[in-house]
Amino acid sequence: MAYQSYQSSSNPVLQRERLGYYGERDGAYGASSRKLSLFFATLCVVDLFGVFPIVALPKSIISCGLYGVPLVLFVITLQIYTAVVLGRCWTIAERLDPSIVAKNRYPYAAIAEFTYGKRMSVFVTVLLDLTVFGGGIPNLLVAAQNLQLLGARVSDGSLELSFCYWLLIIGLFLCPIMWLGSPKNMRTLASVSVVVCSSVAILTWISIGEDRSGSGGWTPFRDITLGLPPFVQLLKAYGIIAFQFDIHPMLLTIQVDMQHKRHIGKAVLFGILTTCSLSAVTTLLTAYRYGMDVPNNVLQILPRSWSLYLTILLVTLQLCLSSAVGNSALFQHIEDVLGASRDFTLKRCIIRSTLVWLGVLIAEILPRFDLVMGIIGGTLTGPLIFILPPLFYQRMLELEKLYSQELKRSYSTESSQVSEDPLDDSDTDTLGETRRTWYGSIGSNGSSMSMAMVRDTTRKWVASLSVRCTELCRFMYSDCILAGSVIVFGIAATLASTYYNMFDARDTQRWFSCLSAWRR
Repeated sequence: MAYQSYQSSSNPVLQRERLGYYGERDGAYGASSRKLSLFFATLCVVDLFGVFPIVALPKSIISCGLYGVPLVLFVITLQIYTAVVLGRCWTIAERLDPSIVAKNRYPYAAIAEFTYGKRMSVFVTVLLDLTVFGGGIPNLLVAAQNLQLLGARVSDGSLELSFCYWLLIIGLFLCPIMWLGSPKNMRTLASVSVVVCSSVAILTWISIGEDRSGSGGWTPFRDITLGLPPFVQLLKAYGIIAFQFDIHPMLLTIQVDMQHKRHIGKAVLFGILTTCSLSAVTTLLTAYRYGMDVPNNVLQILPRSWSLYLTILLVTLQLCLSSAVGNSALFQHIEDVLGASRDFTLKRCIIRSTLVWLGVLIAEILPRFDLVMGIIGGTLTGPLIFILPPLFYQRMLELEKLYSQELKRSYSTESSQVSEDPLDDSDTDTLGETRRTWYGSIGSNGSSMSMAMVRDTTRKWVASLSVRCTELCRFMYSDCILAGSVIVFGIAATLASTYYNMFDARDTQRWFSCLSAWRR
């Protein structure tokens, strides 16, 4: 009878519970054959990191000396934690309200609205769009500057086409790639991109090993100090590390396309381990060979060789492929706002091409990719990485607790209606006899019962104190303390990095605008 009552219940909580349990297994949200496996999700994560940790991260770590290693480990560890809790937010949200799957084109904003309302959703959406759009600008700049470097090295300086023109050529090349859909439609691109990243790392190692310039006078780990670097240098390195390892804008987009969404944490971990391994070897070899002389782009200091030429071409190719996957979340949101179809249409091509050329225009105006990385990584990605995920996760845990309480209350209500069984007269007589016997024993043995009551009260007090101490210890080691610490760090790092980037952008005299050069 209880099972039939459960099946016929009109309680909306129970209906959502049944829908969340059966919906995805019955194919309510699409065929599972189109979903990403753990392997391909890991490839997408590695593709999002791209080649920047290989060719542009060593300078930031080396400039901090020995403190660069704990800095990068600390930031990456926090990013793994926040990525995992952000993935858990989506998993919990799907269980509490399966209809949230309909918002899988903008899942981060959907989580924000689910936890803190529409205003938070709008804030997150704007922040995401700015971050994703700005993150594509360093890709364009590094790719264009690499092609300029390639032309200069191949021709021995006689033929050097400015990166300002290469930006236009890259824009033309990117447009057809950007017309593709979501990550689940980009398995081939992600696979090729990972192969390219691995090849770039290996070829860079070969180029460093073949460098014989100054073979009689170079010193291993030249000018690298063991002391604490300036605080400003740590802030700059933090911004670049946060930028290069930030996958949070695209993380949920990958998760909603996964066949097993709970495995998103494994995909992030495997992807970071793969990228960090390649970056660590490159950083060690670069520090050993060039020391503090290494530039922001490692390729600029490497000697002329066939491996360098091939590396430059592969880096350019990977940056273009990474832009196709990384900008997917931005494109999908803009298309929804403008009412574009989710299928391949002319309107989609126009919207995405317009965004690509807008990025090219900004790159022509602001061509310092290291400063752009610092601004985006330190100012925009700080809230997305360190502040919002723990904040949303704590709120989601509260909602899940309320949901569980409501679910238990619904179960107990229906069970009481089915299993209600009044006591018989014989049971009433037995209880009355028991009470009379108990009261009688108090009258005959008052003193002994008083001592027993004192001992019983003492045991209860000690047990209560033990329980409270245990709860306090659990609270100190709970996600609440960890999440609060991460949020405080995120706020402090974001404010400090923003303050530094504002003055760095104002005081720098090394800006060069392609538009200014063309006007001359």
